[in-house]
Amino acid sequence: MGVVIKIRIPTCYDKPGTSQLVQSAQSDSQVSIVLPTIHEVDLFRCFYPVFFHIQMLWELVLLGEALVVMAPSPAESSDTVLALVSCISPLRYCSDFRPYFTIHDSEFKEYTTRTQAPPSVILGVTNPFFAKTLQHWPHIIRIGDMKQAGEMAKQMKVKKLKNLKTLDSKPGVYTAYKPYLNKDEDIIKQLQKKHSEVETVDLVLKLKDKLTQAEREQLPVRPGTVAKLRAHIEAVILALPEDLQGILHKPSTP
Repeated sequence: MGVVIKIRIPTCYDKPGTSQLVQSAQSDSQVSIVLPTIHEVDLFRCFYPVFFHIQMLWELVLLGEALVVMAPSPAESSDTVLALVSCISPLRYCSDFRPYFTIHDSEFKEYTTRTQAPPSVILGVTNPFFAKTLQHWPHIIRIGDMKQAGEMAKQMKVKKLKNLKTLDSKPGVYTAYKPYLNKDEDIIKQLQKKHSEVETVDLVLKLKDKLTQAEREQLPVRPGTVAKLRAHIEAVILALPEDLQGILHKPSTP
């Protein structure tokens, strides 16, 4: 495709977030870009349970604060930690982060001790036991079930750390932190609007593919039903911004 991608696989001695660029023998005029992870996560989906606190979370990550993400599964724990690390891009997160931390990790005693302040690290955990052993950490993010298609984020207040119970499953941000920056409601609204539009485009594209498949395979669908669906799809497209209308009005590739 005319693009050269050079990859260096990290070793066990590399600190997460650091990089070593390997220079080629030939002169390379192209700019090298360091990716924090090869696994791209859906930031909106990951932050959905705590969406209205996204600006405060950005600030906490930027300042290198100690953060704990408590999630129901290793996948959701890992995705949320990676989303936090990625949310300050193009700046690089230079502290340590553990997408899935367990009681068997060698730093378990260091991170759970109350005799010293927690280090600058982002932990992702799933064991309810950590709700008690890490209760002294300054910032705890409780993640519930990830966002389902079509759902809207719900407004919720920042909760006090003393209200975090071992078996508490309610999502939220537990911290006493007071953000330095004022909350920008316009950015929150724009993010919601843009993501809603993206989901609509995705749904329309899937419907168009299904209609094309039905016509190509001559499925037993009434012509009137197909016509009504096309009319509904066109109405949805016309309600979108012009740039997205142009994308959806392009003919489908066979």
